[in-house]
Amino acid sequence: AMQNAVPKGEGGMVAILGEDIELVEEILNENNQLKCYVANDNSIGQVVISGKLNLLNTLCNKLKEKKIKYVKLPVSAPFHSPLMRKATIEMRPKILETKFKDPKVSIISNVLASPQNKSDNIKNLLIEQIEKPVRWRESVNNMIESGVEHFIEIGPGKILSGLIKRINRNVKVNQVNNLKEVYNLINA
Repeated sequence: AMQNAVPKGEGGMVAILGEDIELVEEILNENNQLKCYVANDNSIGQVVISGKLNLLNTLCNKLKEKKIKYVKLPVSAPFHSPLMRKATIEMRPKILETKFKDPKVSIISNVLASPQNKSDNIKNLLIEQIEKPVRWRESVNNMIESGVEHFIEIGPGKILSGLIKRINRNVKVNQVNNLKEVYNLINA
């Protein structure tokens, strides 16, 4: 549903580097006719935007004029933006009919950057998340402010770990990709 919300090759994402979210939002507002949107606030100096490819290219030219660095991301759709409406329509009934239980540990919502512990709220936020930006930087800062000192990234790669370190160098970060690494971490 997510990949097919916008025809292949028509939508994409661009990471804007070295600028904060306020400046990126200002540029998007100045160029609102291009209908490009903040998709991820990843860390200080890394904000990802989504849009239709031709309009993103126009925006990239404006970034170039302002000597702002950017990288086009190898993705198939303009995720976390209003352009994903078709996916929201398709996913809403599927998420709503799925049985959820209240989590034993609060879950940080990408949409609100705050802890959630009621299954109905989590369901609705999962639906909203399809079109709303990922507030990763705020989520990590809020976790640290609430006392989290150790982050464990589960799955391949170290992208999230790197973003966490850019947000706050003082927290402990580990990655686990397989069962052996889980045991190593537990026994460390």
